[in-house]
Amino acid sequence: MNHLTVGVFQDDTLGPELGKKGTESDFAMFNRKMGEEIFTFMSPVGDKLVAKSEIISSIDVAIVAFPGITRELGETLVMLDLLGVANGIAVTSPYATPERIAGIIKDTSLKSFIVEERDPIKLIELLKNYRPKRDTTSPALVVVDHSFSVKGVGEVILGFVRRGLVRKYDKLTLLPANKEVLVRSIQMQDEDYEQAEAGSRVGLAMKGATVEEMKRGSVLCAPGSALAGTSFKLSFRKSPFYSDDLSEGTFHATLGMQTAPITITEMGGTSIAIESEKTMAYTRDDPFLLLNLNAKKLRVMGRANVLPP
Repeated sequence: MNHLTVGVFQDDTLGPELGKKGTESDFAMFNRKMGEEIFTFMSPVGDKLVAKSEIISSIDVAIVAFPGITRELGETLVMLDLLGVANGIAVTSPYATPERIAGIIKDTSLKSFIVEERDPIKLIELLKNYRPKRDTTSPALVVVDHSFSVKGVGEVILGFVRRGLVRKYDKLTLLPANKEVLVRSIQMQDEDYEQAEAGSRVGLAMKGATVEEMKRGSVLCAPGSALAGTSFKLSFRKSPFYSDDLSEGTFHATLGMQTAPITITEMGGTSIAIESEKTMAYTRDDPFLLLNLNAKKLRVMGRANVLPP
């Protein structure tokens, strides 16, 4: 099966036209299965910046509508570019002709986006052509986006297999809780499976941790294959559109499906040191998005990566 995770931005009504509504919190999820094609669509509720940053950190493909030039559209484009999202579809509007969109995205990673009219059926057909490269050989890693208890089943998480294979009865490490957990069962699209590979959207029945310990942003991984911490030394690339001076102080950072208040404690050239108010799970390849939620203009500060030890 081909699994594809798609972010839908700047159009609150498009998600329900693309798939059946599933879980909703500060972002809504919509699901669609067509033969061997399984699509998971994620859209921020109320266009909240933090939810949007977590979605963008987690997708294979983006669909971006261009209803007009707004700060929210600008922040969407900046975050997609900072994370190098190159697969996607730009949706035209009476305001945004194909030529105007091409001019806006020409110097970004979005320059390869397909430009198309707002036609859900056509958008689905275009999405069928995407086949992201998957890492199925590295140690397993699952990022959690929702967790809850089910009567007669126990604790269940919903999430995405980011790499490797997850098998029934695997013993994994839960981070940042740092607990050993057992995969009791695996479901995809309400069907039971013995294993799930990278790219899959899964529901896992778990043993060994509470729902609270498996909250959004938690990572289930092969033992020793991911880390957790509160102190980070990072290389930093400031967004050219962030108008405030970079300074020490309190901001926010998104790392995968986690967002936490952080304090920039040191700055030096292209590197910074930060302290997070909560423990964050990560691998050394995971990018951070730094946010200034109090900025009057663009609130996206830039991208950071963990420096080698």
